[in-house]
Amino acid sequence: MSDSLLHAEPVSDDAALQNQQLDSIWHNGKQYRKGYTTGSCATAAAKVAALMVLRQQVIDQISIVTPSGVALCLNVEQPLIEGQQATAAIRKDGGDDIDATHGMLIFARVTLTEQTDISLHGGEGVGTVTRKGIGLPVGSCAINRTPRQTIEAAVREVIGPLRGAEVEIFAPEGEERAKKTYNGRLGILGGISIIGTTGIVTPMSEESWKRSLALELEMKRAAGEDRVILVPGNHGERFVRDHLGLDSQRVVTMSNFVGYMLQETVRLGFRHVLLVGHPGK
Repeated sequence: MSDSLLHAEPVSDDAALQNQQLDSIWHNGKQYRKGYTTGSCATAAAKVAALMVLRQQVIDQISIVTPSGVALCLNVEQPLIEGQQATAAIRKDGGDDIDATHGMLIFARVTLTEQTDISLHGGEGVGTVTRKGIGLPVGSCAINRTPRQTIEAAVREVIGPLRGAEVEIFAPEGEERAKKTYNGRLGILGGISIIGTTGIVTPMSEESWKRSLALELEMKRAAGEDRVILVPGNHGERFVRDHLGLDSQRVVTMSNFVGYMLQETVRLGFRHVLLVGHPGK
């Protein structure tokens, strides 16, 4: 492996202006810094790993353009070249929207092949889908549709149309970090999800939170359930299980989004909805 360092192409003036969008937003009179998703991390890691294996030189920065059109210039960590294979990592930065994946390393390992196709799979710390209803086949790795597209497009841009590559996305901390997420409830086991439709994390975003709750409704409907119990949180779930003797498999957390979740039950065709709460809610 060469000891020389090769920087990625410098970010253009236009891209630098776009990068300013990551600085901050204002919410209820307070300033919050934006971040980027695990999908952006995986895309950048795959792109730089592909570049390194082609050029046989270590690269310490890489630029990508997210699906929302924002350009990112990201630092590369733990670069390694081994013949026709290279590995690199990007550290997740959620800005001021701190979640379970903030600060962890998302790796990509790219191996050039004699074929012309690009195969993508998840490795250590990336979850496996075990239930229907989240838009990915059962048994597949939990890399959502948009990140799949951006990862494959980034690698294809680097290697051109005549080469092929195997791309593995992995996250050594993923299995432990996933215990702090909704993945287990959604049937995603063994690790985190590689997600992000825009590539950018906007702090204080209720939409992503609401969407994660609605996903659980969709999964239960896809499994044939037409009855559901909505609870504000963990206390309500324990009450259903320990005191009402009802099937806890029908419980879905609604947080404070009562109206939204009721609308979702109508959209999905649930026939019976029970709300369980307590005076504090």
